[in-house]
Amino acid sequence: MMAIISIQIVAPNSVVEPDNFPNSCPENSMNCTLIGPNPHRGEGIMEIRFNSNFSNIMEEVGLWSQSEPRTEVLGKWSNQIHIVFRSYLWKFPDDFIVNLHCDEGETVMYIYSKSRLGIDDLGVNDDRVSKFVEHISEVEISTSMCL
Repeated sequence: MMAIISIQIVAPNSVVEPDNFPNSCPENSMNCTLIGPNPHRGEGIMEIRFNSNFSNIMEEVGLWSQSEPRTEVLGKWSNQIHIVFRSYLWKFPDDFIVNLHCDEGETVMYIYSKSRLGIDDLGVNDDRVSKFVEHISEVEISTSMCL
């Protein structure tokens, strides 16, 4: 029990607001995955595009996060959600952030996932991002212009 409390003290929750979405992962990081302008792991994907609005996409992101074990939403805005995943035994926190913006009528999605502690996540964040990308790519989302 003391170990779990220590982990929570050493790695407290800190909400990442939309203006502070991370633009990169630390160089050669083995505990961070980014689908965005400076992709890191995540199969080198730079963005995911949708013909839908923020509301429709965020609804699906929220449903996905609710279906995953040991998750907590730290912050939610119209264009971003910050979710924390905790490992089963020791409750190590991993931040998972989905950020949206409009580009030429389409919604562009960036994803950031990183362990707060340690230097290697044993592929957990990369697997989580891949699982999410597969889910969000297969689900039907209402079509509309990005607003």
